[in-house]
Amino acid sequence: MHIPQRTCMPERMKRLPTIDWSKLKILVVDDQRTAAVLLKSLLKNIGIHTTNIDMAFSYEEAIRYCQNNHYQLLLTDYHLNKALNGNELTTLLRQKKLLSSDCGILVLSGDHSREVILTTLSIEPDSFLSKPITIAGLKQKLEEICNDCAQRKPIYAALENNDIPLAIRIAKQQLSEYGHHHKIEGLLLDLLIEQKDWEQVKRLTTLLIIQNPTHKISLVDARISYHEGDINTAIHKLQQLVARSPLYVDAYDFLSLYQEENKQYHDALSSAKQALNYTPSVTHRVLQVAQLAANLNDSESLIKAGKVLASHLPIIDVSWVTRFAEFTAIFEQLYFAQTSHRLQRQLIQQLKGIHQLAIKRLLPIQQPFLTLYGQITLARFLLANDQPLKAKRRLMVSLSAHFDAITKLPSVILIEILPALFHLGEAQLIFDIYQVFKQRDRIDGHSKNRLTELKKNTTSINSIRALMIDLKEAKMLLEQDHIADLVTLQHYNDIISRYPLCSEAHLGRLQSLYQLNLYDQDKIKESIKAINMMPLPSALAEWRTNIFQCLLIKMAKTQHNITIDPYLRRYHSKNTVTTFIS
Repeated sequence: MHIPQRTCMPERMKRLPTIDWSKLKILVVDDQRTAAVLLKSLLKNIGIHTTNIDMAFSYEEAIRYCQNNHYQLLLTDYHLNKALNGNELTTLLRQKKLLSSDCGILVLSGDHSREVILTTLSIEPDSFLSKPITIAGLKQKLEEICNDCAQRKPIYAALENNDIPLAIRIAKQQLSEYGHHHKIEGLLLDLLIEQKDWEQVKRLTTLLIIQNPTHKISLVDARISYHEGDINTAIHKLQQLVARSPLYVDAYDFLSLYQEENKQYHDALSSAKQALNYTPSVTHRVLQVAQLAANLNDSESLIKAGKVLASHLPIIDVSWVTRFAEFTAIFEQLYFAQTSHRLQRQLIQQLKGIHQLAIKRLLPIQQPFLTLYGQITLARFLLANDQPLKAKRRLMVSLSAHFDAITKLPSVILIEILPALFHLGEAQLIFDIYQVFKQRDRIDGHSKNRLTELKKNTTSINSIRALMIDLKEAKMLLEQDHIADLVTLQHYNDIISRYPLCSEAHLGRLQSLYQLNLYDQDKIKESIKAINMMPLPSALAEWRTNIFQCLLIKMAKTQHNITIDPYLRRYHSKNTVTTFIS
Protein backbone atom coordinates (compact mmCIF):
# COMPACT_ATOMS: atom_id res chain seq x y z
CA MET A 1 0.00 0.00 0.00
CA HIS A 2 1.47 3.33 -1.08
CA ILE A 3 0.70 6.70 0.45
CA PRO A 4 -0.04 9.01 -2.50
CA GLN A 5 2.38 11.89 -2.65
CA ARG A 6 -0.31 14.60 -2.76
CA THR A 7 -2.82 12.97 -0.49
CA CYS A 8 -3.32 14.67 2.85
CA MET A 9 -3.55 12.47 5.89
CA PRO A 10 -6.91 12.88 7.60
CA GLU A 11 -7.43 14.25 11.05
CA ARG A 12 -8.76 11.58 13.43
CA MET A 13 -11.81 10.17 11.64
CA LYS A 14 -12.39 6.84 13.35
CA ARG A 15 -12.95 6.88 17.08
CA LEU A 16 -10.96 4.54 19.27
CA PRO A 17 -12.86 2.12 21.52
CA THR A 18 -13.97 3.48 24.89
CA ILE A 19 -11.61 2.50 27.70
CA ASP A 20 -13.10 0.09 30.23
CA TRP A 21 -11.18 1.21 33.32
CA SER A 22 -12.58 -1.59 35.46
CA LYS A 23 -10.80 -4.25 33.41
CA LEU A 24 -7.32 -2.74 33.41
CA LYS A 25 -4.62 -4.65 35.30
CA ILE A 26 -1.98 -2.25 36.65
CA LEU A 27 1.38 -2.59 38.43
CA VAL A 28 2.58 0.37 40.52
CA VAL A 29 6.31 0.41 41.40
CA ASP A 30 7.55 2.88 44.00
CA ASP A 31 10.01 2.37 46.84
CA GLN A 32 8.03 4.89 48.92
CA ARG A 33 5.03 3.00 50.32
CA THR A 34 3.01 6.15 51.01
CA ALA A 35 3.51 7.37 47.43
CA ALA A 36 2.41 4.00 46.03
CA VAL A 37 -0.70 3.92 48.24
CA LEU A 38 -1.59 7.49 47.19
CA LEU A 39 -1.22 6.57 43.52
CA LYS A 40 -3.41 3.50 44.03
CA SER A 41 -6.06 5.76 45.57
CA LEU A 42 -5.96 8.06 42.54
CA LEU A 43 -6.32 5.08 40.20
CA LYS A 44 -9.32 3.88 42.21
CA ASN A 45 -10.95 7.30 41.80
CA ILE A 46 -10.47 7.05 38.03
CA GLY A 47 -12.51 3.83 38.07
CA ILE A 48 -9.91 1.06 38.30
CA HIS A 49 -10.76 -1.77 40.70
CA THR A 50 -8.33 -1.95 43.62
CA THR A 51 -8.13 -5.72 43.17
CA ASN A 52 -6.59 -5.03 39.74
CA ILE A 53 -3.84 -2.82 41.17
CA ASP A 54 -0.66 -4.46 42.45
CA MET A 55 2.02 -2.52 44.30
CA ALA A 56 5.74 -3.36 44.26
CA PHE A 57 8.16 -1.55 46.58
CA SER A 58 11.38 -2.79 44.99
CA TYR A 59 12.56 -3.93 41.59
CA GLU A 60 12.76 -7.52 42.88
CA GLU A 61 9.06 -7.42 43.80
CA ALA A 62 8.23 -5.90 40.43
CA ILE A 63 9.99 -8.76 38.63
CA ARG A 64 8.10 -11.36 40.68
CA TYR A 65 4.75 -9.69 39.99
CA CYS A 66 5.47 -9.53 36.24
CA GLN A 67 6.48 -13.19 36.20
CA ASN A 68 3.03 -14.16 37.49
CA ASN A 69 0.71 -11.54 35.95
CA HIS A 70 -0.15 -9.88 32.64
CA TYR A 71 -0.41 -6.10 33.01
CA GLN A 72 -1.95 -3.53 30.69
CA LEU A 73 -0.15 -0.66 32.45
CA LEU A 74 3.12 -0.26 34.34
CA LEU A 75 3.48 2.89 36.45
CA THR A 76 6.98 3.21 37.90
CA ASP A 77 8.76 5.89 39.85
CA TYR A 78 12.09 6.97 38.34
CA HIS A 79 14.12 6.97 41.55
CA LEU A 80 13.88 3.59 43.22
CA ASN A 81 15.61 2.96 46.51
CA LYS A 82 18.06 0.31 45.36
CA ALA A 83 20.54 0.04 42.51
CA LEU A 84 18.05 0.14 39.62
CA ASN A 85 15.98 3.15 38.64
CA GLY A 86 12.62 3.02 36.90
CA ASN A 87 14.17 3.22 33.43
CA GLU A 88 16.52 0.32 34.11
CA LEU A 89 13.69 -1.72 35.60
CA THR A 90 11.59 -1.13 32.48
CA THR A 91 14.50 -2.16 30.25
CA LEU A 92 15.05 -5.31 32.32
CA LEU A 93 11.37 -6.31 32.20
CA ARG A 94 11.36 -5.81 28.42
CA GLN A 95 14.56 -7.83 27.94
CA LYS A 96 13.17 -10.70 29.99
CA LYS A 97 9.90 -10.45 28.01
CA LEU A 98 7.94 -9.95 31.22
CA LEU A 99 5.99 -7.08 29.65
CA SER A 100 3.84 -7.53 26.58
CA SER A 101 4.37 -5.21 23.64
CA ASP A 102 0.97 -3.62 24.29
CA CYS A 103 1.69 -2.85 27.95
CA GLY A 104 1.60 0.90 28.48
CA ILE A 105 4.50 2.39 30.46
CA LEU A 106 4.26 5.59 32.49
CA VAL A 107 7.35 6.85 34.35
CA LEU A 108 6.72 9.23 37.23
CA SER A 109 9.15 11.44 39.10
CA GLY A 110 9.31 14.42 41.39
CA ASP A 111 12.72 15.11 39.87
CA HIS A 112 12.12 17.53 37.00
CA SER A 113 15.77 17.72 35.94
CA ARG A 114 16.68 17.67 32.28
CA GLU A 115 18.80 14.54 32.78
CA VAL A 116 15.93 12.54 34.29
CA ILE A 117 13.42 13.56 31.63
CA LEU A 118 15.71 13.07 28.63
CA THR A 119 17.14 9.80 29.96
CA THR A 120 13.60 8.51 30.49
CA LEU A 121 12.59 9.47 26.98
CA SER A 122 15.61 7.55 25.64
CA ILE A 123 14.00 4.23 26.69
CA GLU A 124 10.81 5.23 24.86
CA PRO A 125 8.13 4.86 27.52
CA ASP A 126 4.61 5.83 26.56
CA SER A 127 4.73 8.92 28.72
CA PHE A 128 6.42 10.77 31.57
CA LEU A 129 4.48 12.46 34.37
CA SER A 130 5.93 14.88 36.88
CA LYS A 131 4.91 14.78 40.51
CA PRO A 132 2.79 15.98 42.28
CA ILE A 133 0.05 14.11 40.41
CA THR A 134 -3.56 15.20 39.98
CA ILE A 135 -6.47 12.93 39.09
CA ALA A 136 -7.19 14.93 35.93
CA GLY A 137 -3.56 14.86 34.78
CA LEU A 138 -3.20 11.14 35.53
CA LYS A 139 -6.45 10.23 33.77
CA GLN A 140 -5.47 12.21 30.67
CA LYS A 141 -2.07 10.47 30.50
CA LEU A 142 -3.61 7.03 30.97
CA GLU A 143 -6.22 7.68 28.27
CA GLU A 144 -3.48 8.68 25.83
CA ILE A 145 -1.40 5.64 26.74
CA CYS A 146 -4.30 3.19 26.43
CA ASN A 147 -5.27 4.62 23.03
CA ASP A 148 -1.65 4.42 21.83
CA CYS A 149 -1.40 0.83 23.03
CA ALA A 150 -4.60 -0.13 21.24
CA GLN A 151 -3.29 1.32 17.99
CA ARG A 152 0.16 -0.21 18.14
CA LYS A 153 -0.95 -3.66 19.36
CA PRO A 154 -1.55 -5.16 15.88
CA ILE A 155 1.68 -3.58 14.58
CA TYR A 156 3.78 -5.13 17.34
CA ALA A 157 1.96 -8.43 16.96
CA ALA A 158 3.19 -8.53 13.36
CA LEU A 159 6.72 -7.58 14.43
CA GLU A 160 6.75 -10.35 17.05
CA ASN A 161 6.10 -12.74 14.17
CA ASN A 162 8.99 -11.13 12.23
CA ASP A 163 6.54 -9.96 9.56
CA ILE A 164 7.81 -6.44 8.86
CA PRO A 165 5.85 -6.00 5.60
CA LEU A 166 2.61 -6.75 7.47
CA ALA A 167 3.59 -4.33 10.25
CA ILE A 168 4.16 -1.63 7.61
CA ARG A 169 0.75 -2.27 6.05
CA ILE A 170 -0.99 -2.10 9.44
CA ALA A 171 0.81 1.13 10.38
CA LYS A 172 -0.31 2.72 7.11
CA GLN A 173 -3.84 1.52 7.71
CA GLN A 174 -3.85 2.96 11.23
CA LEU A 175 -2.74 6.35 9.94
CA SER A 176 -5.36 6.22 7.20
CA GLU A 177 -8.17 5.40 9.65
CA TYR A 178 -7.20 7.49 12.68
CA GLY A 179 -5.21 10.35 11.19
CA HIS A 180 -1.87 11.77 12.34
CA HIS A 181 -0.11 9.94 15.14
CA HIS A 182 3.53 10.92 15.58
CA LYS A 183 4.59 7.65 17.26
CA ILE A 184 3.11 5.46 14.54
CA GLU A 185 4.49 7.78 11.87
CA GLY A 186 7.93 7.48 13.45
CA LEU A 187 7.59 3.71 13.73
CA LEU A 188 6.51 3.44 10.11
CA LEU A 189 9.52 5.45 8.95
CA ASP A 190 11.86 3.28 11.04
CA LEU A 191 10.39 0.13 9.50
CA LEU A 192 10.68 1.48 5.97
CA ILE A 193 14.32 2.44 6.63
CA GLU A 194 14.99 -1.02 8.02
CA GLN A 195 13.56 -2.44 4.80
CA LYS A 196 15.74 0.02 2.85
CA ASP A 197 12.67 1.34 1.06
CA TRP A 198 14.06 4.85 0.76
CA GLU A 199 11.65 5.80 -2.02
CA GLN A 200 8.68 5.41 0.34
CA VAL A 201 10.64 7.00 3.18
CA LYS A 202 11.21 10.09 1.08
CA ARG A 203 7.60 10.24 -0.13
CA LEU A 204 6.19 9.94 3.38
CA THR A 205 8.70 12.40 4.86
CA THR A 206 7.93 15.00 2.19
CA LEU A 207 4.24 14.69 3.07
CA LEU A 208 4.73 14.86 6.82
CA ILE A 209 7.10 17.83 6.72
CA ILE A 210 4.18 19.84 5.35
CA GLN A 211 1.31 18.32 7.33
CA ASN A 212 2.73 17.16 10.64
CA PRO A 213 6.35 18.24 11.12
CA THR A 214 8.07 16.77 14.18
CA HIS A 215 11.66 16.42 15.37
CA LYS A 216 11.63 12.83 14.15
CA ILE A 217 10.53 13.88 10.66
CA SER A 218 13.30 16.48 10.48
CA LEU A 219 15.82 13.86 11.54
CA VAL A 220 14.64 11.43 8.86
CA ASP A 221 14.82 14.25 6.30
CA ALA A 222 18.53 14.67 7.16
CA ARG A 223 19.06 10.92 6.91
CA ILE A 224 17.53 10.97 3.42
CA SER A 225 20.09 13.60 2.35
CA TYR A 226 22.87 11.41 3.76
CA HIS A 227 21.50 8.35 1.96
CA GLU A 228 21.48 10.30 -1.29
CA GLY A 229 25.18 11.08 -0.81
CA ASP A 230 24.84 14.71 0.23
CA ILE A 231 26.54 14.55 3.64
CA ASN A 232 27.08 18.31 3.87
CA THR A 233 23.35 18.98 3.46
CA ALA A 234 22.60 16.26 6.02
CA ILE A 235 24.96 17.89 8.53
CA HIS A 236 23.46 21.33 7.83
CA LYS A 237 19.90 20.04 8.39
CA LEU A 238 20.91 18.42 11.67
CA GLN A 239 22.67 21.57 12.83
CA GLN A 240 19.48 23.51 12.13
CA LEU A 241 17.45 20.88 14.00
CA VAL A 242 19.57 21.02 17.17
CA ALA A 243 19.55 24.82 17.01
CA ARG A 244 15.71 24.77 16.96
CA SER A 245 15.37 21.86 19.39
CA PRO A 246 18.55 21.60 21.47
CA LEU A 247 17.07 18.86 23.68
CA TYR A 248 16.32 16.47 20.82
CA VAL A 249 19.23 14.17 21.69
CA ASP A 250 18.91 11.67 18.82
CA ALA A 251 19.87 14.43 16.40
CA TYR A 252 23.27 14.81 18.08
CA ASP A 253 23.96 11.09 17.59
CA PHE A 254 23.56 11.29 13.82
CA LEU A 255 25.26 14.68 13.64
CA SER A 256 28.33 13.26 15.39
CA LEU A 257 28.43 10.21 13.11
CA TYR A 258 28.14 12.31 9.94
CA GLN A 259 30.73 14.83 11.15
CA GLU A 260 33.15 12.01 11.90
CA GLU A 261 32.64 10.52 8.44
CA ASN A 262 33.15 14.00 6.98
CA LYS A 263 36.50 14.22 8.86
CA GLN A 264 35.20 16.97 11.15
CA TYR A 265 36.59 15.08 14.12
CA HIS A 266 36.58 17.84 16.72
CA ASP A 267 33.04 18.83 15.77
CA ALA A 268 32.00 15.19 15.99
CA LEU A 269 33.42 14.94 19.51
CA SER A 270 31.66 18.14 20.52
CA SER A 271 28.29 16.84 19.25
CA ALA A 272 28.81 13.48 20.97
CA LYS A 273 29.68 15.23 24.24
CA GLN A 274 26.49 17.27 24.03
CA ALA A 275 24.38 14.13 23.67
CA LEU A 276 26.20 12.48 26.57
CA ASN A 277 25.80 15.56 28.74
CA TYR A 278 22.03 15.34 28.34
CA THR A 279 21.80 11.56 28.89
CA PRO A 280 24.83 10.29 30.86
CA SER A 281 23.31 6.87 31.52
CA VAL A 282 23.03 5.99 27.80
CA THR A 283 26.13 3.86 27.34
CA HIS A 284 26.43 3.96 23.54
CA ARG A 285 26.93 7.73 23.87
CA VAL A 286 29.71 7.22 26.41
CA LEU A 287 31.47 4.85 24.01
CA GLN A 288 31.07 7.26 21.08
CA VAL A 289 32.71 10.05 23.08
CA ALA A 290 35.47 7.72 24.27
CA GLN A 291 36.25 6.47 20.74
CA LEU A 292 36.37 9.95 19.24
CA ALA A 293 38.54 11.13 22.13
CA ALA A 294 40.94 8.21 21.65
CA ASN A 295 41.16 8.94 17.93
CA LEU A 296 42.11 12.54 18.78
CA ASN A 297 44.50 11.47 21.57
CA ASP A 298 42.31 13.47 23.97
CA SER A 299 42.96 11.64 27.24
CA GLU A 300 41.02 14.13 29.35
CA SER A 301 37.77 13.61 27.43
CA LEU A 302 38.24 9.84 27.38
CA ILE A 303 38.79 9.64 31.15
CA LYS A 304 35.75 11.85 31.79
CA ALA A 305 33.67 9.53 29.62
CA GLY A 306 34.99 6.54 31.56
CA LYS A 307 33.95 8.11 34.85
CA VAL A 308 30.48 8.76 33.48
CA LEU A 309 30.24 5.13 32.39
CA ALA A 310 31.42 3.87 35.78
CA SER A 311 28.82 5.96 37.59
CA HIS A 312 25.96 4.84 35.32
CA LEU A 313 26.81 1.23 34.46
CA PRO A 314 23.74 -0.71 33.27
CA ILE A 315 23.81 -3.26 36.09
CA ILE A 316 20.51 -4.95 35.20
CA ASP A 317 22.32 -7.91 33.62
CA VAL A 318 25.73 -9.09 32.46
CA SER A 319 25.81 -6.42 29.74
CA TRP A 320 27.54 -4.07 32.20
CA VAL A 321 30.79 -5.99 31.86
CA THR A 322 30.48 -5.94 28.06
CA ARG A 323 30.13 -2.16 28.09
CA PHE A 324 33.14 -1.90 30.39
CA ALA A 325 35.14 -4.18 28.10
CA GLU A 326 34.25 -2.01 25.11
CA PHE A 327 35.42 1.08 26.97
CA THR A 328 38.63 -0.67 28.05
CA ALA A 329 39.39 -1.64 24.44
CA ILE A 330 39.12 2.04 23.50
CA PHE A 331 41.26 2.99 26.53
CA GLU A 332 43.96 0.54 25.39
CA GLN A 333 44.02 2.24 21.99
CA LEU A 334 44.88 5.53 23.70
CA TYR A 335 47.29 3.87 26.16
CA PHE A 336 49.40 2.19 23.48
CA ALA A 337 49.44 5.39 21.42
CA GLN A 338 51.46 7.12 24.14
CA THR A 339 55.20 7.40 23.55
CA SER A 340 55.97 8.24 27.17
CA HIS A 341 55.95 5.63 29.96
CA ARG A 342 55.10 8.43 32.37
CA LEU A 343 51.90 9.19 30.47
CA GLN A 344 51.06 5.49 30.33
CA ARG A 345 51.48 5.21 34.12
CA GLN A 346 49.24 8.23 34.60
CA LEU A 347 46.57 6.68 32.38
CA ILE A 348 46.69 3.43 34.35
CA GLN A 349 46.12 5.36 37.58
CA GLN A 350 43.13 7.06 35.98
CA LEU A 351 41.78 3.66 34.87
CA LYS A 352 42.11 2.35 38.41
CA GLY A 353 40.07 5.35 39.59
CA ILE A 354 37.37 4.51 37.05
CA HIS A 355 37.33 0.92 38.36
CA GLN A 356 36.84 2.18 41.91
CA LEU A 357 33.86 4.29 40.81
CA ALA A 358 32.38 1.27 39.04
CA ILE A 359 32.83 -0.93 42.12
CA LYS A 360 30.63 1.48 44.09
CA ARG A 361 27.97 1.29 41.40
CA LEU A 362 27.87 -2.51 41.10
CA LEU A 363 25.95 -4.98 43.21
CA PRO A 364 28.07 -7.10 45.61
CA ILE A 365 27.61 -10.21 43.46
CA GLN A 366 28.98 -8.32 40.42
CA GLN A 367 32.02 -6.71 42.05
CA PRO A 368 34.37 -9.76 41.88
CA PHE A 369 33.92 -9.90 38.10
CA LEU A 370 35.04 -6.29 37.72
CA THR A 371 38.01 -6.92 40.01
CA LEU A 372 38.98 -9.90 37.87
CA TYR A 373 38.54 -7.92 34.67
CA GLY A 374 40.71 -5.12 36.04
CA GLN A 375 43.52 -7.55 36.89
CA ILE A 376 43.32 -9.08 33.41
CA THR A 377 43.67 -5.62 31.91
CA LEU A 378 46.70 -4.80 34.06
CA ALA A 379 48.26 -8.17 33.15
CA ARG A 380 47.92 -7.29 29.46
CA PHE A 381 49.69 -3.97 30.09
CA LEU A 382 52.51 -5.80 31.87
CA LEU A 383 52.89 -8.16 28.90
CA ALA A 384 53.00 -5.21 26.54
CA ASN A 385 55.74 -3.64 28.68
CA ASP A 386 57.82 -6.84 28.56
CA GLN A 387 57.14 -7.97 32.13
CA PRO A 388 55.70 -11.44 31.43
CA LEU A 389 56.42 -13.01 34.84
CA LYS A 390 54.64 -10.21 36.70
CA ALA A 391 51.80 -10.48 34.20
CA LYS A 392 51.52 -14.24 34.77
CA ARG A 393 51.48 -13.89 38.54
CA ARG A 394 48.82 -11.19 38.43
CA LEU A 395 46.71 -13.24 36.03
CA MET A 396 46.98 -16.46 38.03
CA VAL A 397 46.22 -14.80 41.34
CA SER A 398 43.13 -13.07 39.94
CA LEU A 399 41.93 -16.26 38.24
CA SER A 400 42.60 -18.57 41.19
CA ALA A 401 39.11 -18.18 42.69
CA HIS A 402 37.63 -19.27 39.35
CA PHE A 403 39.91 -22.19 38.37
CA ASP A 404 37.15 -24.67 39.20
CA ALA A 405 34.32 -22.44 38.00
CA ILE A 406 35.50 -21.24 34.58
CA THR A 407 32.09 -22.11 33.13
CA LYS A 408 30.45 -19.46 35.31
CA LEU A 409 32.54 -16.57 34.01
CA PRO A 410 30.95 -14.21 31.44
CA SER A 411 32.09 -14.70 27.85
CA VAL A 412 33.52 -11.19 27.71
CA ILE A 413 35.92 -11.97 30.57
CA LEU A 414 36.96 -15.31 29.10
CA ILE A 415 37.70 -13.80 25.70
CA GLU A 416 39.81 -11.04 27.28
CA ILE A 417 41.88 -13.65 29.15
CA LEU A 418 42.72 -15.73 26.08
CA PRO A 419 45.35 -13.48 24.39
CA ALA A 420 47.40 -13.35 27.59
CA LEU A 421 47.11 -17.11 28.06
CA PHE A 422 48.19 -17.60 24.44
CA HIS A 423 51.25 -15.45 25.08
CA LEU A 424 52.14 -17.36 28.25
CA GLY A 425 51.38 -20.80 26.83
CA GLU A 426 48.97 -21.81 29.60
CA ALA A 427 47.54 -24.73 27.67
CA GLN A 428 45.31 -26.16 30.41
CA LEU A 429 43.38 -22.90 30.92
CA ILE A 430 43.19 -22.29 27.18
CA PHE A 431 41.66 -25.74 26.73
CA ASP A 432 39.16 -25.17 29.56
CA ILE A 433 38.01 -21.85 28.08
CA TYR A 434 37.77 -23.39 24.61
CA GLN A 435 35.45 -26.06 26.03
CA VAL A 436 33.25 -23.36 27.58
CA PHE A 437 32.84 -21.54 24.27
CA LYS A 438 31.99 -24.81 22.52
CA GLN A 439 29.06 -25.28 24.88
CA ARG A 440 27.70 -21.72 24.77
CA ASP A 441 25.00 -20.99 22.23
CA ARG A 442 24.86 -17.24 22.90
CA ILE A 443 27.82 -14.87 22.98
CA ASP A 444 27.65 -11.07 23.20
CA GLY A 445 28.65 -8.99 20.17
CA HIS A 446 31.87 -7.65 21.70
CA SER A 447 33.08 -11.17 22.54
CA LYS A 448 32.18 -12.39 19.05
CA ASN A 449 34.27 -9.62 17.50
CA ARG A 450 37.23 -10.35 19.78
CA LEU A 451 36.96 -14.07 19.06
CA THR A 452 36.91 -13.38 15.32
CA GLU A 453 40.05 -11.23 15.66
CA LEU A 454 41.75 -14.00 17.64
CA LYS A 455 40.87 -16.62 15.04
CA LYS A 456 42.33 -14.45 12.29
CA ASN A 457 45.74 -14.76 13.96
CA THR A 458 46.35 -18.19 12.43
CA THR A 459 50.03 -18.16 13.40
CA SER A 460 49.15 -17.88 17.07
CA ILE A 461 46.33 -20.43 16.82
CA ASN A 462 48.55 -22.98 15.05
CA SER A 463 51.32 -22.40 17.57
CA ILE A 464 48.98 -23.14 20.48
CA ARG A 465 47.74 -26.29 18.75
CA ALA A 466 51.33 -27.42 18.30
CA LEU A 467 52.01 -26.60 21.96
CA MET A 468 49.15 -28.80 23.14
CA ILE A 469 50.32 -31.69 20.97
CA ASP A 470 53.92 -31.33 22.20
CA LEU A 471 52.83 -31.19 25.86
CA LYS A 472 50.69 -34.28 25.44
CA GLU A 473 53.53 -36.22 23.79
CA ALA A 474 56.05 -35.11 26.41
CA LYS A 475 53.73 -36.08 29.26
CA MET A 476 53.21 -39.53 27.73
CA LEU A 477 56.98 -40.03 27.54
CA LEU A 478 57.37 -38.79 31.11
CA GLU A 479 54.75 -41.18 32.47
CA GLN A 480 56.01 -44.19 30.52
CA ASP A 481 57.30 -46.51 33.25
CA HIS A 482 57.82 -43.34 35.32
CA ILE A 483 61.28 -43.02 33.84
CA ALA A 484 62.36 -39.90 32.00
CA ASP A 485 65.09 -39.85 29.43
CA LEU A 486 67.06 -37.14 27.68
CA VAL A 487 64.57 -37.11 24.79
CA THR A 488 61.76 -36.14 27.19
CA LEU A 489 63.91 -33.46 28.77
CA GLN A 490 64.74 -32.06 25.34
CA HIS A 491 61.01 -32.04 24.51
CA TYR A 492 60.33 -29.80 27.47
CA ASN A 493 63.36 -27.60 26.79
CA ASP A 494 62.14 -27.06 23.23
CA ILE A 495 58.68 -26.05 24.48
CA ILE A 496 60.20 -23.61 27.01
CA SER A 497 62.29 -22.03 24.28
CA ARG A 498 59.02 -21.12 22.54
CA TYR A 499 56.93 -20.44 25.65
CA PRO A 500 59.36 -19.39 28.42
CA LEU A 501 56.66 -19.32 31.12
CA CYS A 502 54.54 -22.36 30.21
CA SER A 503 53.67 -23.91 33.60
CA GLU A 504 53.21 -27.46 32.34
CA ALA A 505 56.50 -27.42 30.45
CA HIS A 506 58.44 -26.23 33.51
CA LEU A 507 56.82 -28.86 35.72
CA GLY A 508 57.69 -31.50 33.16
CA ARG A 509 61.28 -30.32 32.94
CA LEU A 510 61.68 -30.38 36.74
CA GLN A 511 60.34 -33.91 36.90
CA SER A 512 62.62 -34.99 34.05
CA LEU A 513 65.67 -33.52 35.78
CA TYR A 514 64.66 -35.16 39.04
CA GLN A 515 64.16 -38.58 37.51
CA LEU A 516 67.42 -38.32 35.55
CA ASN A 517 69.32 -37.18 38.69
CA LEU A 518 70.52 -34.14 36.77
CA TYR A 519 71.16 -31.00 38.80
CA ASP A 520 71.32 -28.22 36.25
CA GLN A 521 70.95 -25.39 38.75
CA ASP A 522 70.22 -22.73 36.13
CA LYS A 523 67.39 -24.73 34.59
CA ILE A 524 65.96 -25.77 37.93
CA LYS A 525 66.09 -22.19 39.18
CA GLU A 526 64.47 -20.93 35.96
CA SER A 527 61.63 -23.45 36.18
CA ILE A 528 60.95 -22.85 39.86
CA LYS A 529 60.81 -19.11 39.24
CA ALA A 530 58.31 -19.60 36.39
CA ILE A 531 55.80 -21.53 38.53
CA ASN A 532 56.54 -20.38 42.07
CA MET A 533 54.70 -17.72 44.08
CA MET A 534 51.44 -18.06 42.18
CA PRO A 535 48.29 -20.23 42.20
CA LEU A 536 47.88 -22.86 39.48
CA PRO A 537 44.89 -24.96 38.37
CA SER A 538 44.37 -27.89 40.75
CA ALA A 539 46.03 -30.62 38.65
CA LEU A 540 49.12 -28.50 38.00
CA ALA A 541 49.21 -27.29 41.61
CA GLU A 542 49.24 -30.89 42.85
CA TRP A 543 52.01 -31.76 40.39
CA ARG A 544 54.02 -28.76 41.59
CA THR A 545 53.62 -29.76 45.25
CA ASN A 546 54.76 -33.31 44.56
CA ILE A 547 57.80 -32.38 42.49
CA PHE A 548 58.90 -29.63 44.90
CA GLN A 549 58.69 -32.06 47.82
CA CYS A 550 60.66 -34.66 45.90
CA LEU A 551 63.34 -32.10 45.04
CA LEU A 552 63.59 -30.91 48.63
CA ILE A 553 63.98 -34.43 49.96
CA LYS A 554 66.59 -35.37 47.39
CA MET A 555 68.54 -32.13 47.79
CA ALA A 556 68.65 -32.57 51.53
CA LYS A 557 70.70 -35.73 50.96
CA THR A 558 73.08 -34.19 48.42
CA GLN A 559 75.53 -31.35 47.96
CA HIS A 560 73.26 -29.60 45.43
CA ASN A 561 71.11 -27.45 47.73
CA ILE A 562 73.34 -24.42 48.10
CA THR A 563 71.60 -22.04 45.66
CA ILE A 564 68.44 -23.87 44.64
CA ASP A 565 67.05 -24.73 48.06
CA PRO A 566 65.93 -21.17 49.01
CA TYR A 567 63.65 -21.05 45.95
CA LEU A 568 61.93 -24.26 47.03
CA ARG A 569 61.68 -23.20 50.65
CA ARG A 570 60.12 -19.92 49.54
CA TYR A 571 57.29 -21.90 47.96
CA HIS A 572 56.61 -23.60 51.29
CA SER A 573 56.65 -20.32 53.22
CA LYS A 574 53.01 -19.62 54.04
CA ASN A 575 53.73 -16.03 54.95
CA THR A 576 55.38 -15.31 51.60
CA VAL A 577 52.52 -16.80 49.57
CA THR A 578 49.91 -15.00 51.66
CA THR A 579 51.74 -11.70 51.28
CA PHE A 580 51.86 -12.11 47.51
CA ILE A 581 48.19 -12.96 47.19
CA SER A 582 47.15 -10.02 49.33
